[in-house]
Amino acid sequence: MFKNLLTLLKKIKYELTFILKSSSEKNRYEDLKNFSLFPSMLDDIKKIFWQISDDDTIHSIPFIVFGKDITPKIDETLSPFDDFCDFKFNSKKLKPAYFNKADVKVPYEKSRFQFLQLMIHPKGVDRNIRLPYFDIQNLPRIFWNSPMDVAIRNINLIFYYLHFIASVDDSDVKKYSRPEILEQIGDEAIKEHYEYIINNLENTGNVVGNHYLVELTSILLTLANFKFDGKEEQVKYFINELELQINEQFYDDGTNFESSTHYSAFVTEALIICKLSIEKLDNNHPIVSKIDHIIKSNRFFLSLMINNKELSQIGDNDSGKIFYKFHDEHKPLQIDWLINLIDKIYQNSESEIDTSIKYLDNQIIEDLNLDSMNKASHTKIKIFNDDFVSYGYKQFGLFIWRNEKEFLSIRCGPIGQNGYGGHAHYDQLSIECFTDNSWIARDPGTGTYTDNIETRNNFRSLDYHWGPKPNIAFPKEDEFDCFKLKYMSDGEVLQFDKNNFLGFADFNGKRIYRKITFNNGEVSIEDFSNEVELEEYISWGEQNNGTKVKFSNGYKRVS
Repeated sequence: MFKNLLTLLKKIKYELTFILKSSSEKNRYEDLKNFSLFPSMLDDIKKIFWQISDDDTIHSIPFIVFGKDITPKIDETLSPFDDFCDFKFNSKKLKPAYFNKADVKVPYEKSRFQFLQLMIHPKGVDRNIRLPYFDIQNLPRIFWNSPMDVAIRNINLIFYYLHFIASVDDSDVKKYSRPEILEQIGDEAIKEHYEYIINNLENTGNVVGNHYLVELTSILLTLANFKFDGKEEQVKYFINELELQINEQFYDDGTNFESSTHYSAFVTEALIICKLSIEKLDNNHPIVSKIDHIIKSNRFFLSLMINNKELSQIGDNDSGKIFYKFHDEHKPLQIDWLINLIDKIYQNSESEIDTSIKYLDNQIIEDLNLDSMNKASHTKIKIFNDDFVSYGYKQFGLFIWRNEKEFLSIRCGPIGQNGYGGHAHYDQLSIECFTDNSWIARDPGTGTYTDNIETRNNFRSLDYHWGPKPNIAFPKEDEFDCFKLKYMSDGEVLQFDKNNFLGFADFNGKRIYRKITFNNGEVSIEDFSNEVELEEYISWGEQNNGTKVKFSNGYKRVS
């Protein structure tokens, strides 16, 4: 009863906040003087986007949002709708979430103008293809509701603008007619976006994370390719801000503090742009070497979590991409293109760094008597007939054993975001396992966010992950808990090496230990607790491609 009353009061406060909130105009900033193009990254655009295989002009541009093809409604694609439920967002008062009604991420994704990257092509675009209609001066209000998404739109505007400049300046390219779309993309549009971003930075609150990092990325890209009065002061300030955020958001081993593999890939994309931009602004700045270390560390880390070209979904995956041109909406978990992009950026030097640990011992284990506890011995998994290597990422909270064809990992460590856990799941001590080209146990993914809180909470739950099976009743979480973890602790590793793992975590206050032993082509997994009864897994997910309950093949793609 008290829980329901508390949720009701939260709802009333939430609604009143946005009813009484004064309208925020996107033009409330001071005007930048003499803002104009000063392109410095034309060669980078060619190197990244102009592919050798691009022999012909582009004849069609698909418009797909989280797997939903809305190309047939191309004239309506940039409308303020959640196309998954036909909900229209009004143009007056807007909220960051419409709980159990609609998903603001759908119009946010449309607002990013990712289609512009698909039009980047050295041989041009067929002028007769249908493109989304838009008026850059009169976009739907919700397209200005999320500063991070405005920042990504600005990145795409700049990418396409630079591509056009590079095209007309390249003597090897055939006559290139000016696309009509460039009538709306230019200095003024990018200036408006830049001013909006710097006046609406998401650098306060409970968690300052990937949103602010992407906004800084968009700012630095603008600074690298445009000039205006007072630019030098902003260059100094925002490079310093990026350095502060790198220190806050990345661990010593280069992994990201949000405890999500796909967010790790996302911020790595952002840092690639930061690196290229800062090299044009101040190539001798020491932050460049820091960024290089993080990118190369994540190239190695992420490659360990790729099987069949698909990146495992530890933590949230909302399918966000910055280098959208290389993203395949039909295969949304494939991330080998990012590995290839990093290799291209560092083609004249080493492109990866192994920052993992190989073993870990904690003296507490000497005083631990597992034999006296309740025990669940799960069905053994046949894996690793061939030799394998272990990799530990204690700060991220992921421990991996693999060779070229086989893979096992366990989640155990911080819940992320300095204990807030906004993009983490109830997955401590959960495993993933891949062998014989098929999944034995697989992380379920994300499902969706705020438009369906039940789905959101299910995909985050312990029930959907291959962790322990305790007899625990978790409190029901309402919509205001959907971006925090309240009933699971950080995980703690007591032992880790090539053949052994032992760690623990608290689930709703109940401590559970998980022990893994590798021995002659078999893996034994056992759970222990003094505080709760535990069930055994008679079988894993080998009959269902590793799925325990349901699987989400990227954001909003639930099967």
